[in-house]
Amino acid sequence: MGKAITIEIKESPEELLKSSGKQRHPLAQARLRAYYLHKSGQASSCEQIGQQVGYERHAVGRWFRLYQEQGLEASLDVATKGRPPGSVIAGKALDELQAKLADASHYFTSYKQIHRWLREEHGIELSYEHVHRFVRYSLGAKLKVVRKSNLKKDAAYEEKFKKS
Repeated sequence: MGKAITIEIKESPEELLKSSGKQRHPLAQARLRAYYLHKSGQASSCEQIGQQVGYERHAVGRWFRLYQEQGLEASLDVATKGRPPGSVIAGKALDELQAKLADASHYFTSYKQIHRWLREEHGIELSYEHVHRFVRYSLGAKLKVVRKSNLKKDAAYEEKFKKS
């Protein structure tokens, strides 16, 4: 059995349970559950709490130390790593790109062309893969390529075919 936790939790067990239901991040939920277990007397050591919430005793000890030093709000602020959501293509560049993609008379024929246009017109340096992924999946655009047409086709027949 490990050393008992001597930190006093200010919030009531009911408040901790209520807050736990509102949290979306699993780590914040686990921290609130750990505080609840300690406050309600169901577990007294970091080892016991760690077993019940599914984290190592060292991590639980860090949670309680963070709570003691900075309070509940700081201990629930779970920083996520990585680039913030969103794209580098935004604002004026995004508006112009969407307008060009929607324009039937002046259109892009390749993602490479879009890549070059972003670099030259807006100074946005991105990889080809990023441009392709953004335009195809985020904007949902499919580039339309004009197919070759037969020189002998009958224009009147084509119009009649389109109407039916």
